[in-house]
Amino acid sequence: MEPWKKTLLIALTIVFFQSIGMSMLMPFLPLFIKELGVVSEKAQASWSGVIFGVSYLSLALMSPFWGSLGDRYGRKPLILRTTFGVACIALMMSWATNIYQLLALRILQGILGGVMPILIALVSIRLPKEKMGQGMGMLQAALLAGTIVGPFIGGALSDLMGFRNVLLVIASSTSLAGIITLFFIHEDKRLQGAASANVASNIRFVMSSSYLRMVAMTGFAIQFSLFVVEPIFPLYIVSLYRGGNASTMVGLIFSVAGFFTMLFVSYWGKRGDIKGHAHILMQCVLITAITYLPQALVSTAYQLLILRAMIGFGVAGIMPSTQSMIIKNTSDGQRGGVLGIMYSLNIMGQAIGPLIGGGLASIVGYRTPFVLTSLLLIGVFFYLKNYFKKSVHSG
Repeated sequence: MEPWKKTLLIALTIVFFQSIGMSMLMPFLPLFIKELGVVSEKAQASWSGVIFGVSYLSLALMSPFWGSLGDRYGRKPLILRTTFGVACIALMMSWATNIYQLLALRILQGILGGVMPILIALVSIRLPKEKMGQGMGMLQAALLAGTIVGPFIGGALSDLMGFRNVLLVIASSTSLAGIITLFFIHEDKRLQGAASANVASNIRFVMSSSYLRMVAMTGFAIQFSLFVVEPIFPLYIVSLYRGGNASTMVGLIFSVAGFFTMLFVSYWGKRGDIKGHAHILMQCVLITAITYLPQALVSTAYQLLILRAMIGFGVAGIMPSTQSMIIKNTSDGQRGGVLGIMYSLNIMGQAIGPLIGGGLASIVGYRTPFVLTSLLLIGVFFYLKNYFKKSVHSG
C-alpha cells in the first residue's frame, strides 16, 4: 500500500472512533441536564445552549496554540493528548452531580480537544495534490460515519442503561482512538521542529491574505448559522414526537443528516478537485440554506427526518471544500497552525450559535432558530458570490 493511503486509512480509523465517542453525548445532553436538576423548560433550553457552546468556546481559544505546537514538535503527541484527554473527561462526567460540575468538565473538554486540524495537517502532507479534495472528503466521511453511529447508539443506550453508563462507553471509544494513534501513527521526523511560526505570526499571515480572510469569515458564518439550532434540536424533536423511547427518535433524526452527509461528502470532494472547491462551496451553501426553512414548518418528527436527510446532502460539500481551499494556500510547515486558526473561528461560530439559539428559543420558541439559520446561510451565499465575482482567485 502506498504510504499516503496507509496514513489516510489510519487517520480515518482514528477520526471514526473519536467521533463516535463525541457524538454519543449529543442526543441526551439536554436530557442529562434535566436529570441534574434543571426542571424548567426555558431553563433547560438556556442551559443546553451554555453547556453545548462552552466546550466549543474553550476549544476555539486553544486550537491555534495546539496547531502551532504540532507544526513545531510533531502532530502525534497532540493527537494522543486529545484522545486520552477527552476519554478522561467523559469518565468524570459520569460522576457529575450538578449542572456546575458538568459546565466545568465541558470547559476542560474543549481545552483538551481539537484533533481534526492536527490530523488534517498530518494527512495533507502525504496526499497527492490531485487527491486533496477526495482525501478531505474521506476524512469528513469518517467523521460523519461516527456521528451517524454515535447519536443512535447514545440515544438507544441511554434508554437502556442510563446517561451515566453511556458516558463510560464514550470514554472507551475515545481511548480506542488513542491506542490506534499510539501504535499505528508513525510521523516523519523531518517534519518535526521544521516550523518556527507561532500563533501571532500565523494570525498575521491569515490577515495578510484576502483569500484566507474570506475563507475564515465564511467558515465562521457557516458554523454559526448551522449551530444556532443545535441546543434546542433534541427538545424540538421531543415536542413533535408522541411515541415512546423519545431518546431513540432523537438519535435517529440526529443520525440521518450525518448518514446522508457521509454518502455524498466524497462525491463533493471529487467534484471540487475537478470543478473547483469554491464553486462547490457556493452550491452546497445554497442547497443547505433552502432546506433549513421548511424545518420550522413541520408538524411531525417524520417530516423533520426527511428534511434532515436533505440537509445532509447539502452540508456534505462544505467542509472538504473549505479545507482544500486552505491547504492549497498554505505551506506544509505552517499548515497546522493556520488550520488551527481556521478551526478556532469555526468553533467560535459553533460556540456562539448555540448561545444565540438557546436564548432565542427560550423567548420565541423552537421554530424561529430554523428561519434564522436559513436567512444567515443565504447571506453567506451572496457574500461568496460577490467575492468570486470580483476575484479571479477561485480556489
